[in-house]
Amino acid sequence: MKDLSNDFLCCPVCKGELDHSHRDTLPGDLPVLTCNNCSNNYIRYESYLDFLGEQGLIHNSRREKIVRSVYAKFYTPATNFMFLFCGGVRSARKEVVDQLEIHDNDTILETGIGPGDNIPMLRKKAKNLKIFGIDIQKQMMIHCSGNMKRWKDTIYLFRADAEQLPFRDRLFDVVFHLGAFNMFSNKQKAVDEMIRVAKPGTRIVIADESEKGNKIFNRINGTKIEFISPDTFVPGNMLNISLKTIWKGYGYVLAFTKP
Repeated sequence: MKDLSNDFLCCPVCKGELDHSHRDTLPGDLPVLTCNNCSNNYIRYESYLDFLGEQGLIHNSRREKIVRSVYAKFYTPATNFMFLFCGGVRSARKEVVDQLEIHDNDTILETGIGPGDNIPMLRKKAKNLKIFGIDIQKQMMIHCSGNMKRWKDTIYLFRADAEQLPFRDRLFDVVFHLGAFNMFSNKQKAVDEMIRVAKPGTRIVIADESEKGNKIFNRINGTKIEFISPDTFVPGNMLNISLKTIWKGYGYVLAFTKP
């Protein structure tokens, strides 16, 4: 992965500057980025940067591990199964992507990028897009980077937590999240982080299962994930707040504009 200047990246824990000239390596000759403030190290792999090493990962409670395990094992298969009732996977994803306000040369952030299934749709909406994607799962990093090679596409990939984004303030023209928002332990923090990294005027979009869809998800997977209406987490100073039902009632799309 190519270096990104401090105009883009920061330490996800303390928001300090990262030392991109650091030449030390970890065992196995893996290069690292080091925070100049808290001294956390972050590993740079060939296709992604890993911001969830032991030093940087704050969510280590038993509940967090369970939620992350459910996400890794069940979320994508269960979601794709549910999408079959909504006209198909592509149609369900398109229903969300069509809500995004994308223009040529925009810089886009997708939190929870998964295998990158939304990327081809984004590319069709505008030219010269710079796309950043994060996910908490290593498997998704590998899967997504493999898809990018297969599709001959290039994006910036990061293993990171949506509740602790490794990006500077006011960077992105488009910020969105599709799926698994209901599983976040601190939804308010995730929304606040999306707002922080968005430019003023950016339309932020979040989509996931509705209360109806969440009940089915829990039934399929034997989970007890609580549903809380997502507009609860939108600060009062945001503009043009909209909450709509999608996916034939099994999902929602929340959208609002950063002032």
